[in-house]
Amino acid sequence: MPITYTARPHNAASPFVIRGTDSTREPTRRVYVSTTATGVPGIDFLAVERVVNGDLPLPRLNEAEQELAAQLMTRAELCTEEIAERLHVEPRTITRWRAAWRKQEAGS
Repeated sequence: MPITYTARPHNAASPFVIRGTDSTREPTRRVYVSTTATGVPGIDFLAVERVVNGDLPLPRLNEAEQELAAQLMTRAELCTEEIAERLHVEPRTITRWRAAWRKQEAGS
């Protein structure tokens, strides 16, 4: 797996991010997850960011991290199958989460 060095404008303390790339996939827009929200217990925002961007090797996420990553990938318009593959869950799980999010939005 080739290593690329990509400028990361959102973090002045670390001007470059090292990431593995999969040469079989076409380049996509990167999604940066805010790591300043430290009040959320049980969520590793850097692991979520890696999964959302498809940086290999993909870390395993806990359920809260999986749902956050699924929301971010849904907003980035990834298909259900791609999201499920990255999160190591069934596509039906993503469909159920999306239905729950729609229901939650309708109730607010």
